[in-house]
Amino acid sequence: MKKKIVIACGAGLATSTMIIQKVESVLQEEGITNYSITQAQIFELDSFDGSADIFITSMKIDESKYKTPIVVGTPFLVGINEEEVKDKIIKILREE
Repeated sequence: MKKKIVIACGAGLATSTMIIQKVESVLQEEGITNYSITQAQIFELDSFDGSADIFITSMKIDESKYKTPIVVGTPFLVGINEEEVKDKIIKILREE
């Protein structure tokens, strides 16, 4: 089944584009090929909630507001704790 990934930042452009590049690299390393990535603004997450498999955001948001699992992707921007974020993403995407 195709995994639906939504990557969101404040404006839906710059930082989410950088995070997308890192996420695609991680998925390739892990052999995950059946996925789609949608780029969005944080305020648009409500419209994807329940239909996406994971939200990856550029900032911390109120996770209790969403059914969809959320991972903060900021480590991909700063280069600190990237492994922890990679592990979380892979774990969520491998769940059935």
